[in-house]
Amino acid sequence: MRIRHSLKAFVPFILMLAAGRSNVQAQYAPPMPQQPMPQGSYPAGYQAYPSQSPYQTLFEQNYVSEGLWYKDSNNGFGPFSHRRDFFMNLDYTRTKTRAMRGIVGYSGAQTYHQQNDPENDEIITGLGFFHYFDAARASQIPDMINNGMRASGGFWNADGSGLLLDLNWGAQDSSIFDARANALSGRLDTATVLALRSTGGRGLISNFNTNGQTDLGITTGQILGNGVPFDEADATRYPVFGTTNEILDRTLLNLYGIPIGDGRTISDSDTEGGNGLGVTIPYDIQFQMEHRISTLGSVIDGAFMPFYDRNNLKINTVVGGRYLHVNEGFGLNVADSGLSYGVNNGDNDTPDNAKVFPGADGRDDDGDFIIDNPVEAGTLTFNQINPSDPVIVHGFLDSEVTSNLAGPEFGLHYRVGEGKGVTFVGHLKLAAMINNEKIRLRGDNIFNHMNPDDTTTPTVLDDGFDTNTLNGPTQNAFSDSQSSVHLSPLFEQSLMAELPIFGHIPVLKDVQLLEDAKLRIGWTFLFVGEIADPNQSVDYSAVNPRLDLFPQVRSERGVFTQNTFNLGVNWSY
Repeated sequence: MRIRHSLKAFVPFILMLAAGRSNVQAQYAPPMPQQPMPQGSYPAGYQAYPSQSPYQTLFEQNYVSEGLWYKDSNNGFGPFSHRRDFFMNLDYTRTKTRAMRGIVGYSGAQTYHQQNDPENDEIITGLGFFHYFDAARASQIPDMINNGMRASGGFWNADGSGLLLDLNWGAQDSSIFDARANALSGRLDTATVLALRSTGGRGLISNFNTNGQTDLGITTGQILGNGVPFDEADATRYPVFGTTNEILDRTLLNLYGIPIGDGRTISDSDTEGGNGLGVTIPYDIQFQMEHRISTLGSVIDGAFMPFYDRNNLKINTVVGGRYLHVNEGFGLNVADSGLSYGVNNGDNDTPDNAKVFPGADGRDDDGDFIIDNPVEAGTLTFNQINPSDPVIVHGFLDSEVTSNLAGPEFGLHYRVGEGKGVTFVGHLKLAAMINNEKIRLRGDNIFNHMNPDDTTTPTVLDDGFDTNTLNGPTQNAFSDSQSSVHLSPLFEQSLMAELPIFGHIPVLKDVQLLEDAKLRIGWTFLFVGEIADPNQSVDYSAVNPRLDLFPQVRSERGVFTQNTFNLGVNWSY
């Protein structure tokens, strides 16, 4: 028989491929040990068996499964000749972080309705059933979602062991709850209201031109602005917009309050104007809450040989170390007019420093095209409580928790369908993390600015000092911090799908970088215990700057969770 010359050249290559990897099954006994070669017959540089042999394979493994012995071997030739299989992943991540818990303030203080209705006989009929400067909950902040990147990789040895590396970064981002924007979303805008009033509500002839001015801008910049005496007589008129009282009626809103303990006891009630139950500070111009976060983490794990390897499923035990940096913050930005109003619409025991609103029933009872504004219940008079110039009170609070966690971890790493099209990769890990935690707190003008000193010095506030922030922090400013080291348990579950689809997508199939790559889609859940909550770690139980009492840090720890979805590319070589 004659063999074509072209086939002669191909036959040795086929034989090399066939000899590259073998899997031999023996049904009776394990392989017998190899006998040593006669003395003096070893090539130069080789030792007698079992130290080293010129006939040994690159990798050889014998194991028993279901009563049968198997041998996996790799002789270093052909497509199975790699000592290690390397891989690398690059992912875009989108992470949803836990919502903060608890109310913003001191839970032991009375509500704004309680403090303005001491005889419990209703300020305005039905008002007790509606929102009335209630305490806000930190969970009202929209879901905190931030973007980031993850780079991971490593290698697998011929025996199935390997090294796994991971580096992930979540860029700083924030989520804001804006109570003013929410309240105005159900109202007509100022230009439309003014136009309807000009026609008696018969319809809009043309767009109303406000020359870029707004009710809020006039209120904060002129009516309650710096150097402008407050117009209690309602004598000033602003063209198109109306009088001082008309503008304030459209601008001031029933937003939220911050309940605090004011440092008074029940015995102080007759002399100090307190009742020992604390108060709720009202805000009628602005109430914003912010949740922000940034993260950085890294992992290095060693994977042992698979303890389960059959039916396209491999499961390895992994042991290693992890570092995690979490910087999470809670912020408050608040503003109040410093005015009392609507008291004449209240009952016999409504105090002079109250802000009285009608029940928020969503109706325009007075026909002014605005729902639930202060004048709904009757006539209004606005009185200055805060003697500062400007009258408006701006306050803020910022609480930040920085956690640096490091410790050992162990778990399971699994691969399903590896090398056969779609591959599923995931892990389940537990870790004991040493948490070096620091909480920082700062702020200004968070106190009961609606409590004037009516007995001794009417030009000052009874609980605090001048609230004017035009020249920087006031005497009401505060700061505090606290550090601790403690143990935080960690759990992580991950599942990824790697799909070889780039070769089937036009344009992408011609990109050389994606020639052997796979699309990677996945989800990771992270659970860390004993992480301080930035909101709940603020103590409002004693706040009275004149008594040298300010909000302070009191660590309140809970569960920190993150759900991360990732989209990226996998390369294996």
